[in-house]
Amino acid sequence: MEVVEKATALLEQYPLCDYCLGRQFSMLGHGLTNGDRGKAIKRLLVLEGSRLLLEKDEAGETLLRRVAVNGFSEVSFSTLQALGVEVELEETSCYLCGSAFTGLDGLCEKVVERLSSYEFNSFLVGVRAGVRVEDREDELRARFKVIWGESIRSDFSREIGKRVMNAMGKVVVFKRPDILVTINPFTENISLKVNSLFVYGRYRKLVRGIPQAKWVCSQCGGLGCEKCQNTGKLYPDSVEELISQPLLQATAGSDVKIHAAGREDIDARVLGSGRPFIIEIVNPVKRSVNLRFLEKEINSTSEGKIEVEHLEFSSKDLVRKLKAGEGAEKVYRAKVEFEENVSDEALSLLEETMKQIVIYQKTPTRVMHRRAHKLRKRRILKLKVKRLNPILIEMLLRCEGGLYIKEFISGDGGRTSLSVSEATMIPARCVELDVMNVCLEEFN
Repeated sequence: MEVVEKATALLEQYPLCDYCLGRQFSMLGHGLTNGDRGKAIKRLLVLEGSRLLLEKDEAGETLLRRVAVNGFSEVSFSTLQALGVEVELEETSCYLCGSAFTGLDGLCEKVVERLSSYEFNSFLVGVRAGVRVEDREDELRARFKVIWGESIRSDFSREIGKRVMNAMGKVVVFKRPDILVTINPFTENISLKVNSLFVYGRYRKLVRGIPQAKWVCSQCGGLGCEKCQNTGKLYPDSVEELISQPLLQATAGSDVKIHAAGREDIDARVLGSGRPFIIEIVNPVKRSVNLRFLEKEINSTSEGKIEVEHLEFSSKDLVRKLKAGEGAEKVYRAKVEFEENVSDEALSLLEETMKQIVIYQKTPTRVMHRRAHKLRKRRILKLKVKRLNPILIEMLLRCEGGLYIKEFISGDGGRTSLSVSEATMIPARCVELDVMNVCLEEFN
């Protein structure tokens, strides 16, 4: 039998624990651990050795000694004693794992202790075994032509995962588990990567002068200086901070990131149905938080600056979809001031001219320092005008995402064409801007 012959040859040369011997035959048999396989093979060798010894064949004693010493087999040792053969066991360790598999229970207790601080439902165990350990096993298999084995990392990962799962009642998930546990079973070094918690919602920004994300002071890099009044940031509040503070407190996370379907200027409000966003909470300790309560908490503590609604748990996959939606159609309301009186005829012509027109827009002057220099083409889908006084109008427009509205109004010195200023032949500027709707059907 080839399995017996291979196992005999392996143990003749190397001390191997149950797991490391059984792992060389991991593709054979179903429902067995590698430890079970190794133990079963060694017992089969003990039976064979006993048979040979009872038949007065010296090969039997040699085989039993080999299994007792290199196989760490108590069954083989006791069999030799029962047959009146004395044997001295040497202090040695497994050639492949250094007998690390025998300490798995203690290692898993340490893993459970580390994990017990976190609230989670799923986990995955990753193993760093070291190149030399894996090379040693590869060389062994090449020398003895072993073709049924698996990697030592897979063996460790599965065995540790089963023990932790049984101890904590959690499930192993291979794609985006709540926590990834990385272990070196030889040094017993344990590291945790806690995957982010994602919360989706829509926000309305009810006041002007608040950025979407925290603006770190460019002069001090967030450390605090005279320019930022030692706050480390250029604005006291941001949409991100107002939303995230109650979430951070509830989850005991270490940081947050805001992902949104585009962003508005600091002096623009977001009204109507609001802007879709996902808050990513980094390193959350708690995950089962009450989002209905937190929705009320955010709206209460923001003191009328923002409102959020429709909070629900989300995922990293939806972040990518949300980001892809930055180019979604938007509805804006803008107050436009002209340098001189604008006639009704000019406003009617403006509405007529802007029907389904393509606007060519070079990167605006005000953002050239932080945006790529390129020519953008964006369509105006609908534009309606309401006069407020001889030089002031309210304009409601629907357009493709990515159009710079202020420059569409002013023309930005000719960098945007066609513009409101160009169409009416009167210089104009945006004095107020509101985002009324972000048209993302998937997130409605």
